Amino acid sequence: MAEYMVKQGIRSSFAVLMEMPAVKQGLAFLEADQPQAIAEQKELVMIESPTFSEEKRAQRYAEFFRSLGLSDVHIDKHGNVLGTRRGKGNGPKVLLEAHLDTVFPFGTNVTPVEKDGKLYAPGICDDTRGLAANLSVIRALQASGLETQGDIVFAGTVCEEGMGGMQGMKALLQDNRDIAATISIDGSGCDTIIYEGTGIRNFAVTYTGPGGHAYGAFGTPSPLHAAARAITKLSDLRPPTLPKTTFTVSLIEGGHAIHAIAQKATFKINMRSDDPGELDILQEQALAIFEQGAKEENERWGSNAVTVEYKLILDVPAGAQPADCDMVQAAWQATECLGISPRLIPGGCTNTNMPISMGIPAVTLGRGGKEGGVHSLEEWFDPAGTYRCPQRSFLLLLALAGVEGRVNSILK
Repeated sequence: MAEYMVKQGIRSSFAVLMEMPAVKQGLAFLEADQPQAIAEQKELVMIESPTFSEEKRAQRYAEFFRSLGLSDVHIDKHGNVLGTRRGKGNGPKVLLEAHLDTVFPFGTNVTPVEKDGKLYAPGICDDTRGLAANLSVIRALQASGLETQGDIVFAGTVCEEGMGGMQGMKALLQDNRDIAATISIDGSGCDTIIYEGTGIRNFAVTYTGPGGHAYGAFGTPSPLHAAARAITKLSDLRPPTLPKTTFTVSLIEGGHAIHAIAQKATFKINMRSDDPGELDILQEQALAIFEQGAKEENERWGSNAVTVEYKLILDVPAGAQPADCDMVQAAWQATECLGISPRLIPGGCTNTNMPISMGIPAVTLGRGGKEGGVHSLEEWFDPAGTYRCPQRSFLLLLALAGVEGRVNSILK
């Protein structure tokens, strides 16, 4: 891989930042604040917050925002929590966010357990750690006394996971058109920079027919067999490796008795691509196969009894921005300033999908620390050195919003 180049202007901006006593104070504060951030992480993970049911965690997060002195703290009509640290009014408005929801249903045991220096709890990483890290950033900004040119908006967003489809982030940006750049905290590590958005399309495909007795009505076309025919054909598709394009039939159900021809069968398919054009091609191929499943089952029995309907149930836009755009260069430089070797991640399904698809510069930065078992009951987080996550956010926010009297925003 060719050496990544950061333009001199951006390098100079960060050089000035790194020499400022208030910035040094903020970075030192973040390291010392790690125990407080971990305590808040453990508190927040105990507030169950499955997608579409984030209200209690949102209320507590808003309380944190108020206690830290943010302005205009509120929960919007979508359930997102927002608060603003006012700038001097002569710079761009920048957003730092993490998502409130987790993949675990109500009733899951989310009590954190500490063992061998690690924290174990469903949701302890994704994205509870991001929420806690961003609270630490607010404290560091307040403690340092730094005045930014532009406003910094902090948010806890809803509906990122699963069928939420990042709708909280989408709604937030649609309602706040003056946001010029966004930073999301999600994913593992303190070196990762996600700068593209992988598109997602999920379909529910349903076949129906008259059904009947397995023996007495033999010869009646089966919706379940039609679904199986379609799934077999789907499994033979060969999408491109680059740009990465994938699919899987993830769920299937049908029939009501072992001695009966099914009257209904439904499967759900998940399709993804880093390129919107390739996702369109894959969708076109899949739709044709859905129809073929019914057609071939009917032809097998000389009938037209089986019908098929399909519905798009999730559509997350893909998005791309150049790997060498100013936003990515700034994220790279912020990482290097902390002595960390940055790692660019070209694809990913995070809240960054939404701003990039709207033409807003954006990156997703990793949560810091080590983690494992994400989205499982065995999810764990190792907090060693995790303060470097909020340190990165702190530096990048200052470069994006600008520091009054010292550094202008790198955003054009």
